[in-house]
Amino acid sequence: MSQTIWITGAAGAIGSALAQSLSEQGHRLILSGRHEEKLLTLSTQLATESLVIPGDLSTDGSAEIILETAQQLNFIPNGFAHCVGSTLIRPLHLTSANDCQAIFKQNYFSAFYALKAFIALQLKNKTPASAVLVGSLVASAGFANHEAIASAKAAVASLAQTAAATYADKGIRVNAVMPGLTRSALSERLTGTPEALERNAKMNPMCIVGEGADSAALIAFLLSDAARWITGQIIGVDGGHAHLRPLPKI
Repeated sequence: MSQTIWITGAAGAIGSALAQSLSEQGHRLILSGRHEEKLLTLSTQLATESLVIPGDLSTDGSAEIILETAQQLNFIPNGFAHCVGSTLIRPLHLTSANDCQAIFKQNYFSAFYALKAFIALQLKNKTPASAVLVGSLVASAGFANHEAIASAKAAVASLAQTAAATYADKGIRVNAVMPGLTRSALSERLTGTPEALERNAKMNPMCIVGEGADSAALIAFLLSDAARWITGQIIGVDGGHAHLRPLPKI
């Protein structure tokens, strides 16, 4: 059944892949993010009707403005994917308080504000709905020099799980997807050259660096009616990197 789905961070690697996938399935989309030109370009590439409403989700009140605008234009979402994020690879003793606050603002608080606004809309309309937050592998596995971003992404996972518990009896499902290293503008330092790509792929149990479409496929499923009995789950899309320790290659 066709839905209207709100994607935040829609111009990024995962967000844009998700938009393409959902559009191919016939869903109407609300595309949000900070880069209006990229969102408009993405919108022209989609097969279904889409609405571009830019905004900085890390700012309190921005999510409500986006949803109010969407409703005025008869785009009332019953699905939500929060694909906003940033990263910081820096050891704790070199991470300033401002660095940490910025990472939490961009990752955790953007998720908090957007999910809060989305759930409030569903409660007002008394409709079942599904939300997916994008976290990161680093939240559940100890990676050196990731203290700030790992903490922020762990908070995103906890937000999804506790919100799922709060609103399960209202028919509102909330899950989190935790990608491993994925090729994107954010990860260019780690994936931007063939040598870097090969080096980082070797660290993965499957010897693979992810693509945006890998996480998008799971998010699309979790938003669908096929996942109607799945909520409160924290699911990795990482080639097993968070949990598997293969034997060393000789």
